[in-house]
Amino acid sequence: MRNLVFLFAIIVGIALALSITLLWIDFFVRILIVPTEDPVNILVLGLDKDIGGTRRTDVILVASVDLTNKKLVISSIPRDLIIEGRKINGFFQVEGLEAFKKRIENLTGLEIHRHVIVDYDIFRYLGDELGPVEIFVDRPMHYKDVAQGLEIDFSPGFYKMKGKELLAYLRFRKTAEGDIGRLDKQRVIIEKLAQNAVRKNFITLTGIYKEIKKMSDFNIEIGELVYIYSKLRKGFSIQSVPFPFYIGTDGNLYIDETKMADYKASLKGEKRIQERYRYYVINNSLDKSQSYFEKLTKFFSLLENKPLKVFLEGVDVEFKKSTILILRKNESIKEFAEDLLKQLQISDYELIYTDERFDYIPKYLAIVGELAKNQIQLSFPIDFIMILTEEIR
Repeated sequence: MRNLVFLFAIIVGIALALSITLLWIDFFVRILIVPTEDPVNILVLGLDKDIGGTRRTDVILVASVDLTNKKLVISSIPRDLIIEGRKINGFFQVEGLEAFKKRIENLTGLEIHRHVIVDYDIFRYLGDELGPVEIFVDRPMHYKDVAQGLEIDFSPGFYKMKGKELLAYLRFRKTAEGDIGRLDKQRVIIEKLAQNAVRKNFITLTGIYKEIKKMSDFNIEIGELVYIYSKLRKGFSIQSVPFPFYIGTDGNLYIDETKMADYKASLKGEKRIQERYRYYVINNSLDKSQSYFEKLTKFFSLLENKPLKVFLEGVDVEFKKSTILILRKNESIKEFAEDLLKQLQISDYELIYTDERFDYIPKYLAIVGELAKNQIQLSFPIDFIMILTEEIR
């Protein structure tokens, strides 16, 4: 899991708390601040541990902050993407920051003046100082890397995480597909850390900010961050743009040149690329006939964004009406799921964000548990689960 793109969001929260009152914000904005460029394009690099004198960019993200339209556009570039015959995450150490930044500019079409470079230790520190953070783990997370001293061992459920646990959770490695456009849960974590930061006193926050400066490299001044916050404090939208790639016959990731024009246009807000969602459909209606299953699967087979699987037999978990369990809070997922229900002509349903409705967590875990008991292996991450209690027309 990678959420380094939102590091500056934490710093914004700390900067706000350091200001204490809106009077101080006005002081920063009106007297000390020269308005920054708009949009503000930021390259965010997360470095892994130094192993044998080598430090690779474990995370490569670009964030474009549109201050006029109050929008944040984010894109993650796969660290294993093949460029000029080698993986892109090896170029930073060889080329240096400016050359690597120019390489990312060529890929994205953005002019990038700002950068944030961190390693994972900063999140251990922030988790200890600003935690605990309540996290719902929606899938088994088990991973061990002896070279980096990393061990991750989480079963589904709720956790109150501080430094070490939070760092392990954030570093959980998923598939290449899962690395792209899966930033909403990470955003929630950063928002919680920022909210906790606002509650800290002035002296504590001053110490935290000084430590952040020591542990990271960024060319965004605190005054500029306060200015950006002053523009976005009344609300802003977040859009995640997936980087276009394909998996070659050799198993490597390559740029999908046919989609690059649309990708660059999306980053500039000129066009929007529809994200593909990972979801399951469970038939909890009374009709378990083969003819109904064929009808159900035919509908979903015609969709561009098909479900991972449709389960005919359903699950022995009670739902009084058709229900959408959304596992990461995202307005686009909600719109997509509601559009599916509309096409299915289902009007009586519930749409649940599991991180807001804790009473539905046991039902989600029961679904996962029952499927696992029946030797059905789910593919994580999952964006939502659709449970249909009435027959489609």
